[in-house]
Amino acid sequence: MISVRLVSFVCLHFATFTLLNCLSVKDQMYANIIADNPCFLRLNGTNQFGCTSSRFGNVGTLHLVSNSTDLNWLFNEGKANPYTVALTPKMFNREVLQSIELSAKVNGIMLLMNGTEQEVINNDNLQNTGFSPEDTCPNRYSDVNSCPTKPWNPYGTDILLKSWSFPIFVVYDQNTIKDIIDCFKNHNLPLNNQNDQSLCALELKSHMYAAVDSKTCLRRTMMTYQNIRPIKFCDPLGDKNVYWSLKELRPNTPDQSIAIVAARLDATSMFQDLAPGAMSTATSIVTLMATANLISEMLSYNDANNYARNIMFILFNGEAYDYIGSSRVVYDMLDGNFPNDLIKLNHSHIGLFVELSQIHYDKEVVFYRPIKNNASENVINFMNLFNKSLSDDSFSVTESKSTSIPPSSLHSFLKIDPKFPGIILTGFRDQFKNKFYHSILDDAENIQYGNNSTIPQTIANISTSLSNSLYTFITNSTYTGLKQANSSYVTKLLDCYVKSMNCEVFQSLTSPLHLPDNPPNYYISIDLITNTITSLSRLLFASFGSKIINEVQNEENCLNYRTKQGFMPIWLRGKYNACYSTTSNVTDAVSPAFIIPDYNLSSPKYSTWTESVWHEVQIRMFLRQSFKLQIIIFVLGILIFLFSFIIIKKMYDQSGINFNNQEVHSVTNF
Repeated sequence: MISVRLVSFVCLHFATFTLLNCLSVKDQMYANIIADNPCFLRLNGTNQFGCTSSRFGNVGTLHLVSNSTDLNWLFNEGKANPYTVALTPKMFNREVLQSIELSAKVNGIMLLMNGTEQEVINNDNLQNTGFSPEDTCPNRYSDVNSCPTKPWNPYGTDILLKSWSFPIFVVYDQNTIKDIIDCFKNHNLPLNNQNDQSLCALELKSHMYAAVDSKTCLRRTMMTYQNIRPIKFCDPLGDKNVYWSLKELRPNTPDQSIAIVAARLDATSMFQDLAPGAMSTATSIVTLMATANLISEMLSYNDANNYARNIMFILFNGEAYDYIGSSRVVYDMLDGNFPNDLIKLNHSHIGLFVELSQIHYDKEVVFYRPIKNNASENVINFMNLFNKSLSDDSFSVTESKSTSIPPSSLHSFLKIDPKFPGIILTGFRDQFKNKFYHSILDDAENIQYGNNSTIPQTIANISTSLSNSLYTFITNSTYTGLKQANSSYVTKLLDCYVKSMNCEVFQSLTSPLHLPDNPPNYYISIDLITNTITSLSRLLFASFGSKIINEVQNEENCLNYRTKQGFMPIWLRGKYNACYSTTSNVTDAVSPAFIIPDYNLSSPKYSTWTESVWHEVQIRMFLRQSFKLQIIIFVLGILIFLFSFIIIKKMYDQSGINFNNQEVHSVTNF
């Protein structure tokens, strides 16, 4: 009887101790990995693309793959599957990913970047061969022409447009990479007896709620709205287009009186919050901004009012996904709602459309124009003036002989008017020079932006020539002043759009608000969120030639101030710290497919891209016990269960004696 009570006390004490310390045991078992950048799921009207894990995460034995030998061992000799593969940059390519998927041995992938280990840092191969996860002809199904024989993006691998059967993460933190490599070396080597030892393993969790295609996930979302707690499976991609005009846009605008200078505001990549877009996007934005700033100094508001013509600068958003922003502008024009239902601009009001695309650090500019707009006098005059101005600065300026035009917002306008007066100014001839188009490697290094960089002066020269040509479009005369784009100002803009949003120019507009100290993320995201770089670009536009509203002294009154038609009130912080009347504004960059009632989402007419909703992103590292030890633990568990059963049976059989004794000796019987 005493022994039974003693055993009961020990078991109860052990159970209490276990419950109190279960959290610390869990913490000792798992090491959390910094994992902020998973590959996620995107969908269009017919397919899904990207990555997802199972609902409770994918678990696999860690295996470091830094060369083809490591990969061959995994396929031919690895017995501790499923595996989680840690890839070095040179091994992250279409062929490796496809072979990994076909092997059915891999449960997840991590791409190790910026490590300190020699086997991790090896980008030399990538610098030579290039790496673009995009299609060889981006937006091929929404262009007005078919893909040329020599595809625009020769470095494209198409892995961005494939649905992978396992989660993929990218890891940048150097300490984390060191921990992963150390765990592999300490526990998973040697490779020849992995089943006889405890192995380092990883759990990758990035479960995506959406599936199949945009039509399916949106229908499922609508069905759950009937529930008390509706569930959202995906959201349409969307943001805002940003525009600014030299003077206000007015109703009854004369035909062909507006010159539009355009660039895209977005880029993309496989991984969340990692779309640096330096050459894909940023250099063109900086060129546009420098031009807008210069033309506002060349032609003041009062001077511009003396002429019938106007210039509109616009940044289209979502162009990486079948031209979301530009197609919405065209749709609104046809519907009489661009930029609003009072001014109502349409494509006939546009006399010149100049798009900036992938401006390069080389002193080379190439014109692309549709064959059918040869008769446009405005286009021919612009090209002649621009060509002469840049040639004087020792640039190579040529016109492409290609019968196709590269991926650009111009396609959206050509769909409604094949003779639309548009041209594209690029830094490439026939094929992209950008080896990392829509890649996480399209950063400051890709455009050779650093000490003694030539790209600020190159952009400044292009901006000056572009401004001179636009000045002639407005005034029908040659600019004789001395103003020109300043390379030091271009450098400051590049700092903001390529290196860090916490930069001098943006701080002058937002201080004391704190800005993220990291490069912009140019991914468009979902229509419920306005990207930080979108808002900052609008503020920057507002600082060009805007007039201060002296009678407004605080931000709240500024937002409610009624300006005249064509202007908007905006409060600029920082060194401005006042309310301004500006032509800077935004329009919706959400595909018409999501606002047209009963639109067929399988139709290719408009973009139908959505982004999956997800709940948790996590990577945990732990030791997976050897197979033999797992068998021992299993058998030991059965023995403990049987022993516990015998003890409980013994206690039950003696319960009558124990409880009777307690009644005899109880206090109440005295």
